[in-house]
Amino acid sequence: MKMKGRNQDSIRVQLVHFNGQTLRIPVGSDGLVPKWAIVQRFQEAGNVDDIYTTASVVLPQRLTPLQIAKWWADPSCCDIQGIDTDDSEVYDMTGVPQTHLAAQKRIGIVAADPGEQRRIRRVLSQAFSAEELEAMSRNGSFVINSLSETGDVTGCYYRAQNGIKIPLVVIEDRCTPDGIVHEIVHHARAVDDSREGMLRSELDEKPNILRRLFSKPLRKKLMDEERRTVAETVVRTGKDPIQSGYYDSVPGMDPRAAYLQDRRIMRGLPDDCPEYAIPKLKGKAARDAVTKGYAYSNIARSLVFSDDEEDD
Repeated sequence: MKMKGRNQDSIRVQLVHFNGQTLRIPVGSDGLVPKWAIVQRFQEAGNVDDIYTTASVVLPQRLTPLQIAKWWADPSCCDIQGIDTDDSEVYDMTGVPQTHLAAQKRIGIVAADPGEQRRIRRVLSQAFSAEELEAMSRNGSFVINSLSETGDVTGCYYRAQNGIKIPLVVIEDRCTPDGIVHEIVHHARAVDDSREGMLRSELDEKPNILRRLFSKPLRKKLMDEERRTVAETVVRTGKDPIQSGYYDSVPGMDPRAAYLQDRRIMRGLPDDCPEYAIPKLKGKAARDAVTKGYAYSNIARSLVFSDDEEDD
């Protein structure tokens, strides 16, 4: 889950004048509005209950900024097929626990197929309590975009982008639960006002912070953000086949050994505790584990950024 740069395709914003408004609409290299941007706009300006009905006028998904302008200005004027229609492919609640429905229906997931979307929703319900998901999905919530190729990273969290205020989580298609949870923890740390101290992000809302173009004061905040996010991910998930890349930077330790040891340290368990006895935590139990165990963890000592990155 090391993040070295942007993972989205090249996106620009096109200004469209419609009914006296100037709309800032994202557009991809193909000249069309990306699906994830349409979902973000729906969550920013639409009504989530609209997914239970289909309007008399339904637009296709592949639209230029000019073609989508009327819907962008007012998503209630019509529907977009598969987005806010009653057969929405991004708000499929199949298998979601009843206690998590209210929050999950506000989280749009753009995935390659229905099975992958359901798997991601299952991971969310297993790793976070209903109350935590509720806190994360207020005020427009967030959108998850699953891509077949994400380069040299597993995922990335964009708190804001040009033209859209709704946060975007980008993950690699079929990535492990660890990869999903890591990016969602970033979001929780950014927006959950009930979090305090080390459980809350110190980063501001400036969009598109490139990891190689930051000042030394910001570097410290970024290091803390990544280390603490990894620590919280560790307590919420089972044993991952490939630990976070940030464990590569723990001085004097084998990355795998450091990760496996943290699975026990963060939960206050002895080193010889068998794997089957290590619980996956969520809710207050997960947050308390981070608060109490982080200082003793290996990830807390990770250098995070290599000397080469620091000198850039």
